[in-house]
Amino acid sequence: MNSRKQELVRDSDAGDSLELLIVAAIATILINRAFLSLTHYPRIAFGSFHIAHMLWGGLIMLVSIVMLLRYWNPSLRRFAAFTSGIGFGLFIDELGKFITKDNDYFFQPTIAIIYIIFVVMYLLFRRFRSQAESISDREMSVNTLIRSRLAVSEESPVLRGYDYIQAKVHVWFDRMLAIPRFVPSVMILFVLKSLAQFGILLGWVDPDWLPLRSLSGLSLAGAVLSGSVVIVGLFRLRSSRRSAVHWFKRAILLNIFVTQVFIFYQSQLTAIWGLGIDLLVYVCIDYYIRLHGDMASD
Repeated sequence: MNSRKQELVRDSDAGDSLELLIVAAIATILINRAFLSLTHYPRIAFGSFHIAHMLWGGLIMLVSIVMLLRYWNPSLRRFAAFTSGIGFGLFIDELGKFITKDNDYFFQPTIAIIYIIFVVMYLLFRRFRSQAESISDREMSVNTLIRSRLAVSEESPVLRGYDYIQAKVHVWFDRMLAIPRFVPSVMILFVLKSLAQFGILLGWVDPDWLPLRSLSGLSLAGAVLSGSVVIVGLFRLRSSRRSAVHWFKRAILLNIFVTQVFIFYQSQLTAIWGLGIDLLVYVCIDYYIRLHGDMASD
């Protein structure tokens, strides 16, 4: 088994390609659901036939597989990763139809299940990316040989646009995070929000003035779990600022990977705004940890 595994050669660019796939898939679902909502859910039908967009997704994934099997060119394989994401997004978007007896596209838990699927994909792809750092010399030589023997072909306009937007977003985030006291302010707001959620479940805070009154018990239970971790971080703040910030990071990860599942179950796509805020908080905390990685425990 070990000798068989040693024969396998990993692609050194797999991490970027898998990231592109998951970004394209998520964007496809959001764009598709927004389009369907704005156009009042039209049906592409021919007589008695209705072609669900899941089938278009399967066709796009098939085309992507053919490209991957036929060509070695890195630029084309990257484009196949992009189209694979589009196909998978169209495919998984109709999950509700195929896990219910009445083919219910609007089945309430669907978005939560899709969210869980993407979380698992993210964690798996992140592991693949971390494993790429331990790529062997033999694997790297194969990668270098393939890329050096192939003519560098121009990226498609779509991918050039994606790279441009990605670079601009990175620049924007870097500038935003560099604003004095921006990161600590976001962290303080997160701590206050977590404490407010904790107070709601205990009856100490009236939820009527907060955008939390419609959340279910499970959502609040997850929020309280995160709030409890924040409280641990606050107690750790006296003895070790580094330890406290790491506890805050654990709390926001609980929000993203646990609480958001129940919020997506109840609030459907409107929960995206909350997820966006959680991701911003995570970026700020992670940036702070990297910036002060060598700070003393004061």
